[in-house]
Amino acid sequence: MSTGTASLLGDIGRHVPAHCSVLRPRPVDELREWGGEQLVRGKRILDLGCGDGRFALGVAAFAASVEGLDPDVEGITAAKKNAREAGVRNARFAVGAAQHLPYPDGAFDLVILSWTL
Repeated sequence: MSTGTASLLGDIGRHVPAHCSVLRPRPVDELREWGGEQLVRGKRILDLGCGDGRFALGVAAFAASVEGLDPDVEGITAAKKNAREAGVRNARFAVGAAQHLPYPDGAFDLVILSWTL
């Protein structure tokens, strides 16, 4: 985590390299274990601890919108790049932490935490 992020967020968050996503299940397989597409279909989703956006981008095709939040600047940079490269237009990513959510109450229909410590 960069020094700027640490001072912004306090002593929270821990950087896990974004390449760790390749070791995780495919988002559609993980979603199936949680109940399938109907869990996210047409909903406003918040992915806390989104890292490089692996799961957020995987469910974006079914969701109305997806917001990804992670304390790691490098992870969010990778998530934005991955979204651009995949042509995903209903997902946005921001640096932040669960302890200080930058969203109003009721902004989401569902909050997910996938492989988040």
